[in-house]
Parts: sequence; C-alpha cells; structure tokens
Amino acid sequence: MEQLVDEYGEYLFHLSYLYVKDRQLAEEITQDVFFTFAIKGDAFRKDASLKTYLTRILINRCHDELRKIKRKNVLQFLTPFWTNEKSAEQEVMRQQQFLSLKQEVMKLPIHYREVIILFYYEEFEASEIADLLNLSQNTVRTRLRRGKELLKSKLSAHTEVFIHE
Repeated sequence: MEQLVDEYGEYLFHLSYLYVKDRQLAEEITQDVFFTFAIKGDAFRKDASLKTYLTRILINRCHDELRKIKRKNVLQFLTPFWTNEKSAEQEVMRQQQFLSLKQEVMKLPIHYREVIILFYYEEFEASEIADLLNLSQNTVRTRLRRGKELLKSKLSAHTEVFIHE
C-alpha cells in the first residue's frame, strides 16, 4: 500500500483539490480512495490501468462531496491549488498568465472544469475521460470545446497561448 501512496498520492491529491477546492477535504478524499482500494481492491479487474481505476474512485468520491456541499449551500471558493514554486528563472509574465488561466479554469462549472483538467492538465485522452465520467466521447469533446470557448471569452489574448487548439 505504501508504494501505491508514493506513486499515486500526490496525483490523486492534486486532482481531488481541483474538484473540491479545499485542501483538507482533498486530503480526506485522497485517503479515502486508498482506504477504499485497500478494502475493495479485489474488485479491480485490471480492465484499465491502476491509475485509471483509482482516478475513477476519486472522481466518484469528489462528486459525492460536491453534492453534499451543494446541499448545504456552503460552497467555498478558495485560491487555486497550483502555486508555482519552481525556480526563479521562470518568467514572471508567464507565471501571471498561467495563474490567470488556473483561476478561470477553477471558476468554470464542474462539468466543463473536470474535462478541461483531465484533458489538459492530467493528459487523459477523450476516450479515457469518457470512460472515467461515464459519458460519450462526443459529450466529452463538446464539453472541452464549450469549456475552451468560455475560457477564451474570459481571458485576454496573451493568455490564450495556453489553450491549445
């Protein structure tokens, strides 16, 4: 189990944070994913990669939490997760543009945000996203297109560099 945590822990935490926008809740969800896998790991049929399987568990858990939050009407918009703690040689302008893009992505409705994050940040293929979210590939592509259109309308021309056609 420790090897799984080392290999997938940070990835799952980042992804859960992108959904729920709350570090503490993201940590809880990530721990819950590993706990669920420890208990129900024998249900893993190896039809997909372990990463995909854990991601599916995480997405379901995030959706559950988002429904709870919505019901309680306590939705909190926290600062975006990704902070550039890279070396000083990175260009300040590029950091600002990327920060603007991240903030706008986090403001998107969840059905656009999740496909944008999975496609552009986590580099899943449209077919993999369709499997993960139980959607058709056409729905995934439509959501990607509409999400990009929303982002483009909100971002200045210099930030559009990060939204690849």
